[in-house]
Amino acid sequence: MDKMDNKLTITIENGARAVINVLDIIDSYVYDKTFMIYTFDNDNQTIFASVLNEDDTSYSLDKITSQEEINYINAEINRVVSEQEV
Repeated sequence: MDKMDNKLTITIENGARAVINVLDIIDSYVYDKTFMIYTFDNDNQTIFASVLNEDDTSYSLDKITSQEEINYINAEINRVVSEQEV
C-alpha cells in the first residue's frame, strides 16, 4: 500500500508559506475541539500541535492554551510517535 501524502501548505500571519506534515488529527469530545499534530517539512524531529478550527471557507490553527489540553495533547503526541516507531 502507498503511504498517504499528508503535506499541507499553510500561510503564516506574515504572509509567508510553509509546508507541514500532518501526523494526526484528533477530535476531542472532552474539550470539544479538534487538534492537529504536525511537523514542519524541513524538521521532522520537532513535533507541534495546534487547535484546528474550521469555518465555511478555510481552516486556521490556534495555540493550545490550557494546561489540561497541553497534557492531553502531549499524551497523544507520545501515542503517535510510538505508533510510527513500530
